[in-house]
Amino acid sequence: MKKRKKRRVLFEKDVIINGIITAYALDISEDGMYIHTTANFVRDAMLDLDFDVDNKHIKVKATIQHIQPGIGLGVKFINMPPEDRLVLKEFISRSSDVGEIRVSQNVLLVDGNAQSRSIYKNRLLQDGFTVTEAADGQEAFRALQHSKFDLVILDLRIEKIDGFKILQLMRVNPDLKRIPVMVLSSGVVPEDVEKAVALGARDYLVKTTTTPIKLSEKVKEILQEKR
Repeated sequence: MKKRKKRRVLFEKDVIINGIITAYALDISEDGMYIHTTANFVRDAMLDLDFDVDNKHIKVKATIQHIQPGIGLGVKFINMPPEDRLVLKEFISRSSDVGEIRVSQNVLLVDGNAQSRSIYKNRLLQDGFTVTEAADGQEAFRALQHSKFDLVILDLRIEKIDGFKILQLMRVNPDLKRIPVMVLSSGVVPEDVEKAVALGARDYLVKTTTTPIKLSEKVKEILQEKR
């Protein structure tokens, strides 16, 4: 019998690592959390974590399971006390997630960075989406011409045809202009945000603060609004 995965929810709270590094937890489950930090760590390292859940201070050890350099790391809790685990379990149970989408929907993921593309794709696949990858604007436009998509995740800084041009091409095409586009960029430049929104982008996310689970939740939000 397949083991059921623990439910993860958005957390977005401060966490202290090893008593000295202030970081930011972005999502959490009974087993672990994803922490945004630019500090350098190595995989499998042991950490001491301090954070609050429902006004209950939790102190627990954790091991690093995976790392995204410059973005953050995923950790697994070790021997969390039963009373703390109960508090965490109740918090997760109460947290309001966006309802799951039951029918597989097709997402085009356009990102010039193979590593980040792979990480985001894996999460979307776990949540039941069908994902087509494009490493540059030319691949993205070719995919849009040959397949039907329910949503596009678009990096603006891509080669051959940049993200702005993709937005322009979609906007003038009667079949493509109805597809919602979510920009996922490496930074926030006010002029870029304004231009992307003016060209029809539905949302603008920054990679450094967007975990795979947060991206997937945003995708669900937009697709539910589209219904």
